[in-house]
Amino acid sequence: MNADKIIKLIRYISGIPKSIYVNFRLLPFNQAIYLPIIVSRKTKLQSLSGKVSLDTIRIGIVRIGFGGTDMLDYRYDRAIIKITGTVDFKGKAKIGIGAKLSVSGNLILGNNLNITGDVLIICSKKISIDDDVMIAWQSIIMDTDQHYIYDKDDNHINKNREIVIGKNVWVGARSLILKNTVIPSGTIIGANTTITKSFQDENTIIAGNPARILKQKVRWNH
Repeated sequence: MNADKIIKLIRYISGIPKSIYVNFRLLPFNQAIYLPIIVSRKTKLQSLSGKVSLDTIRIGIVRIGFGGTDMLDYRYDRAIIKITGTVDFKGKAKIGIGAKLSVSGNLILGNNLNITGDVLIICSKKISIDDDVMIAWQSIIMDTDQHYIYDKDDNHINKNREIVIGKNVWVGARSLILKNTVIPSGTIIGANTTITKSFQDENTIIAGNPARILKQKVRWNH
């Protein structure tokens, strides 16, 4: 076993006490005993008052606070979890070092999800991410403006809106995906792209600010 694998194993083992707490806090006993959720010991548990469901129960099918990008330092960067709403895991998920999840709505995460380091997801209404999606470092996905805006008649005009991300989507580094958007399956989102509207065509490259389609009929390999 090489040094990298030994370090990785040590990190997993050191996270077992916190993982036990997370599983028995969020899952029924007959699921929690299998430790399907493994979290790094450095993960900050800001709130676990919500609910989590898993379609598949096996040890470590969901991993939080491990891996991501070489530019993050495991000693100083930590994941943060705040779940006061509902998170539905539809299969395997890897959520990297420094990632932050704040869920007061309904967050649905598809199978074979790969979230690399320092990604922020804020879900106040509903965010749905389908299977085989990769989200690169320092990207932000949020279905809320965080603060209310009112018109002259005191009507709330910036309500939370759903986000839908299709299958096999690659979200490039430092992308910003805002509320009331649909990203079709097979989309490649260029780095530093801001998405504020819905798209319809699958298998395209989307980039820019504002985002626009640069190329059609493309595909990418995981």
